[in-house]
Amino acid sequence: MDTNLIEYLKEFLSKNDIDGIVINSTNEFLVEYNMLSINSRYHLTGFSGSTGDVLFTNNKIYQFADTRYHEQADNETDKNYVEVVKIPLTKSFLTALSEKVPSYFKLGIAAKKTSKKFYDALSKNLQSKSSTIKLFNVDPVAEYRKDKTKEIEYNIFQVGTEITGADADKKFETLKEYAGDKFNIIVTSLEDIAYLTNLRSYNFEYSSIFPAKAIITQDGVTIYSQCNLPDIGKYYTKKPLNLFEEDVKKIEKSEIFIEEDKISIADYKLININNKILPSRLNLLKTVKNENEINHLKSCFEKSDAALKVINSMLLEDKEYSEYDYYEALVKSMQENGAESLSFKPIVAAGSNTSIIHYTNPSKEKTVKEGDMLLIDFGGYYEGGYSTDTTRTFIKGNPTWEQKTAYTTVLKAFLNAYYNKYSKKSSYYDIDKIARETIEKSITEDYKFAHGTGHGVGISVHENPPRLSMSDLAKTKIIENTVFSIEPGVYKEGWGGIRLENTVYAVYEEDKIVMKTLSHFPFEIKLVDLSLMNDYEKYYYMKWQANACIL
Repeated sequence: MDTNLIEYLKEFLSKNDIDGIVINSTNEFLVEYNMLSINSRYHLTGFSGSTGDVLFTNNKIYQFADTRYHEQADNETDKNYVEVVKIPLTKSFLTALSEKVPSYFKLGIAAKKTSKKFYDALSKNLQSKSSTIKLFNVDPVAEYRKDKTKEIEYNIFQVGTEITGADADKKFETLKEYAGDKFNIIVTSLEDIAYLTNLRSYNFEYSSIFPAKAIITQDGVTIYSQCNLPDIGKYYTKKPLNLFEEDVKKIEKSEIFIEEDKISIADYKLININNKILPSRLNLLKTVKNENEINHLKSCFEKSDAALKVINSMLLEDKEYSEYDYYEALVKSMQENGAESLSFKPIVAAGSNTSIIHYTNPSKEKTVKEGDMLLIDFGGYYEGGYSTDTTRTFIKGNPTWEQKTAYTTVLKAFLNAYYNKYSKKSSYYDIDKIARETIEKSITEDYKFAHGTGHGVGISVHENPPRLSMSDLAKTKIIENTVFSIEPGVYKEGWGGIRLENTVYAVYEEDKIVMKTLSHFPFEIKLVDLSLMNDYEKYYYMKWQANACIL
């Protein structure tokens, strides 16, 4: 722990007459995978998860962690200073934070790192406690570290229509069709900017994005960025990023489309109150993939499947390799098979570490021994800037009865969720429900399925929508050509965990919806117990293996 930073934050609270402040993991563009070098939350507590903010008070530092990160947060934080708040699957960070804030509390929020939607909901929750929120245009941790942060140089390239299916001008014309005669769309999501412009960069870790914002009108698109951008299209103009605020303030008596969960409260407050605010549909246009995008993703996953074969080869050797050895070999294999960048840091976990759902620090000391399971969760970016995401659990040597039972249970959950024939009224929630019910019927309660069944995949490896979970947000109808993961898992702390993930897309066939897989890697034969499957599950399993890539 940096005790000087703690004292600095306490002084910040005192100077600004507040009782506590939220320290965010994201940046001013609200990205999920924020680089640790500029992640304020990480520099305060040492927790390296992709999400999980902090409530800092004079008396306590609360590190919030969802179910994917309970063990990891415990392992990475200093218990002398930090209390890990373990959020259960049925609770949101918003609710957990609201519960920790006492009555008559004055809470500080970094306006540039908090979405408008979250701010509104938190304000409403705190009203009943007579607590208040004070917005700040600065992040005190970033201010404390400003001399240690290096500027990122972005090398930006344009993706061709053979991959994207539409050039930037065509995408603008599509937006104009639904938006009307007079409108303004404010875009602050970096994935949306990348989609709209067909521009990508691999300089920001685990992404293909670059820093920019946009204002779209019926006449064209203005892109605000400090980066050196190539020509985009006839409808596109470029301006420096520092002019964005000024131009937003100039908009008057117009319809303005925004995404409340993607625009910061700082940017939202720039909008003149005489404008009419409406929800943007840009994220839905991005989520539904066209034929070119689907075909490109198929080729990306072929390369991804090929890269994973190195794990099988190493497991068959007599030599015992460490987690880090497998990690290095996997990354090298991905690069040899065409990956330009990683879409997240690969999870390479052995033995009991497999119960840590997002285990991201492979050990040089922890070796994979006879009878150990090895969980690999990985993804990459290829020439088009679209991500892949696949998980497999392997075994070195011969498995135990318990390992086979747990693995087969997860496999059954995937097969039932994937091969089920859904109607056009079915939702992403229904997919989660099938997977979750299969696990609950098949295994004891000491194993936990402690995450959602899946998420959207696209320019971002966690694209939203769609979402496959127990939440109300998942209760939206399955849309054709949306791409998402199906990844059930079970975990038992101290013993280990198993997850099987395939990225798929939805297809309409007459009155039904069926899934088509992009991942084709086979399942681990040694871990499958056919006696635990019914006839349909056996058929589905044999069908998958017959169509899997050849090792």
